[in-house]
Parts: sequence; C-alpha cells; structure tokens
Amino acid sequence: MNVTRPQYATGTDVISLADVKEFLRVDHDDEDTTITALLDTAVAHVSDYTNRSFLTGGEAIFYLNRWRPAALAFGPIKSITHVKYYDTVGVLQTLSTAKWYLDGIKDNTTIIYFHDVPDLQEYNAKPVEITATVGGQPTPNIKHAVRMLCAHWYENRRAVITGTVATQMPMAVESLLNPERIVDLRQ
Repeated sequence: MNVTRPQYATGTDVISLADVKEFLRVDHDDEDTTITALLDTAVAHVSDYTNRSFLTGGEAIFYLNRWRPAALAFGPIKSITHVKYYDTVGVLQTLSTAKWYLDGIKDNTTIIYFHDVPDLQEYNAKPVEITATVGGQPTPNIKHAVRMLCAHWYENRRAVITGTVATQMPMAVESLLNPERIVDLRQ
C-alpha cells in the first residue's frame, strides 16, 4: 500500500518558538530564523518517524493494488472521506459505504475491510484510492522529542564533528517516539 501524506505541519503548529528558545536557553531574537527552520525540520522528522500528521483536518490518500483488508498506518485517522476505484473499463467510481467498514484502532492503526466489491481495472498498479481525514494533537512525548532534536541540531550545526567521540544518549528521541509510532505489524 502507498500513501500520499498531507503537507507537514509547521513547527509552531506543534510547539511554540518561545518554548523551544526556552529549552535552548536562548534569550535573544538574533537566531529566530535558524531556530524556526530547525523546529520545522524536527516536526517533519517526527511526523515521518511516527507516521502521524499534526495538521488538524489534513488529508491522506491510501492506494491499494487489490481489494483486501488494509491497515491504514498513517494518521491518526479521523474519518474516511471516500473509497474510489477504477472499474474494469478504467472509469473512476465511488464505492458505496455499505461495502466497506473500519475496525477499531489496533496499535494505533485503523483497518479497513471490504465485502461484495466489484472487479477492478486490470494492469493498474493503484486501482483503489482511500481518502481519509487525518491529524491530531501532539503528545507530550512528541513535543519533548521535537525540543531535543532542535537542541541537538542547534548545538551541532555541522554534519561531521572531528576530534571527538559521539555517543547517543540512552532514553532519547527514539525512546520517546517509539510508543507514538503508527506501524502496520501485519504486513
């Protein structure tokens, strides 16, 4: 399954610039542009890592290559707008809501099931399109991971540091984000 994600939330949609500056112990405005760029990048990274959208009312499109139960492992899913498919002659149709249903969230993943469905267009790699409204508020873990990423990137502005031994801190960003991830464990 493929997914087209909504655009990323800006950093300030997740956490305020003032909050990040306080975490960095920066009390001047000279580097606001740099810190805002770091904040936007940290939110994009966290969104990718957790498969979450922080834009309330964002829209994601999931593509299936056949009718099958599918884990919609991006979200959180607020609602399904519609399910469309290409029929045998290549015309885009909307599937009746009576022919699909959602299972409750399991491991932060929404599962969609189909029944009594029509045949699909042959030789189409993505004949089924599921459009969903996604997005949710970031948890405290997500906000703190964003702060930590901003701090790391603010203090380490180069891609390579020579003459030192770098060590990853235990219980850091990944530990904060792993429980927040939306992952399809069935595939």
